[in-house]
Order: sequence, then C-alpha cells, then structure tokens
Amino acid sequence: MVRASRGLGAALATAVLTLGFSAAAQTDNFMSECQQGSSAADPVKACTCMSGKVTGAVRADAIAAMHSMNTTKGANGGPPDPKALPATQQKGLEAVIAAHGQCQ
Repeated sequence: MVRASRGLGAALATAVLTLGFSAAAQTDNFMSECQQGSSAADPVKACTCMSGKVTGAVRADAIAAMHSMNTTKGANGGPPDPKALPATQQKGLEAVIAAHGQCQ
C-alpha cells in the first residue's frame, strides 16, 4: 500500500510540474507575441498588464491570433484582415484589444 501511494504521489508531482511548466511557457508565448506586435512606448509594461487580463480558455486563442497577426501578410502586404482569422482566434484577438484598452 505504501509503495502504491508513493507511486501515486510521484505521478501527481509530475503532473503538477508539467502543468506549471505549460502555464509558464504560455505566459512566455503571450509576452513574446505581444511585444513583437506592440506599438506601446513600454511594450514590456503594456504586455505584462495585458497578460494578467487575458486569461482562461481564451488565452491560447489570443496567443494564436497575435502570432497570426505578427507573421502573416495580408493581401496588400500589411497585416492580415482580423476577420480572416478563425472565429476562436477572433475572440482571442478581441480579448487582447479589450486588455490593451485597459492597460494604456
């Protein structure tokens, strides 16, 4: 019984560490994508504020939307049309825009 609970404890610790590293990586991706596309005078400050406001299920979509906006070219050579993004990424981009308005 003791051996089984040790194994369970080790598995639980591994799962917690994996989730923690995953969240940390997501934060890093948010910050890098945000700073790449930022026109703020202090992008680190603005993106840190925005990162705290874009949370939950929409966060991954926000990161994907910022990545698309940063790396994809639109028809005229500029940024792509946000309406061309998938619906989930549009919602993520809306969350980023709302957070930007609160973090100026």
